[in-house]
Amino acid sequence: MKKIEVSDEMYIFLKELSKELNTQDHRGTRMPYFFQVREEEEISVPLGNGEIAWYCDGSLLKTEEEISGAINYYKEWATGSPEYEELDEDDKADILEEAGYREVNYDTQHTLSNAFLTSKACDQHIKDNGHNLKSPMNYLSGSFRNPELEKLMQFLCELTGGQLHT
Repeated sequence: MKKIEVSDEMYIFLKELSKELNTQDHRGTRMPYFFQVREEEEISVPLGNGEIAWYCDGSLLKTEEEISGAINYYKEWATGSPEYEELDEDDKADILEEAGYREVNYDTQHTLSNAFLTSKACDQHIKDNGHNLKSPMNYLSGSFRNPELEKLMQFLCELTGGQLHT
């Protein structure tokens, strides 16, 4: 059998990777798995779908608190003093439209990108590149019935006396 030769630097990297694979939280997921960046973005959807919000000049009002705040701000600007009476939904809609808002429907879309063998590497990527990502989070993706990745993970885990998490 031929032996594989690796540099000292590569050997140290592989041993450290093996230790990390054997000690990281596998979140109850059977190997093989990999970590990805999950991004969350709000997108417009047709009327009658998703959630309702009010939009004006890049501002999206979604919660009752945000809507009330915008209404009170507009009323104070328009009249010089805010009126704090109870408003029904139609009155709120009229005031928001008068203030330049329009009713829109939105939904949340999730996308997965990149792939990392360790959670630590995924977290570092998010830390280094989060300014270019939309609400990024570390997401564990299972890789069930992927014999190539399973064999690779087995090799890496066994390099330092560990085994696949099952």
